[in-house]
Amino acid sequence: MAISLKLGAAILTGAMAFGSVALAEEIPEVAVVHQVIDLNADTPAHAFRFEPKFLQVPAGATVRFKGSTGRHTVTAIPRMIPVGARVFEIRGKPELDLTFEKEGVYGIRCRVHGRHGMVMLLVVGDPSSNLEEAKAYLPKLGEAERVGFEELFAYVEAQNG
Repeated sequence: MAISLKLGAAILTGAMAFGSVALAEEIPEVAVVHQVIDLNADTPAHAFRFEPKFLQVPAGATVRFKGSTGRHTVTAIPRMIPVGARVFEIRGKPELDLTFEKEGVYGIRCRVHGRHGMVMLLVVGDPSSNLEEAKAYLPKLGEAERVGFEELFAYVEAQNG
């Protein structure tokens, strides 16, 4: 059964706030990622977000992305996915399933709301295949995206030691 853990604050190399995290041993056959618009949120980063914003699955897992409607997208950042993995962008779909075979990290953002920090990190199997390359791309991102990914990469490193 999938469980999203609500973490008010996690201590990982300093204090970082995480909205929700799904861990590998809790992933069902199809993991689900929601795109959330919360107009009552206190900051843009909380108003526009993926839930969970960190997801770790085994190679071959299927992830169902929900809520890519209106101006929302689920967009893979080409320099933040494993070499040879398919670049993808989902838009105008209430839900779409994608299966991930290539191990590594996948940096994902909403093309429109990424500027508010609407990012997520998908880890498929072993993150080490492209973790350093994905981190090296951080300076090319906008501030909110960069900060979001820095927190997520710190979380990956803490989990995978």
